[in-house]
Amino acid sequence: MSDEKFDQEQWEGLCEKCGLCCFEKIEDEDGRILYTSTPCRYLDVDTRQCKIYHKRFKIFPECVQLTPELVKTLKWLHRSCGYKKALAKAEEA
Repeated sequence: MSDEKFDQEQWEGLCEKCGLCCFEKIEDEDGRILYTSTPCRYLDVDTRQCKIYHKRFKIFPECVQLTPELVKTLKWLHRSCGYKKALAKAEEA
């Protein structure tokens, strides 16, 4: 399935709910991404779920909406990210 064929529900379903994208990250001078232990204030660290998920972009405009196009370009998404894995698999097909 190419990324153009994911509908919104399918795309959202690819998220493995790890919550790693909701933690602050730092890029060092060598371009390496360092994950911090500081979560977004709206992340429930026990469930790894966003407390305001359905209104997150309105309440917290800094929240990044992960689209197939954006996921392909982001260096800070963890390699185990469900979105990244699905896109890599789709490109192999």
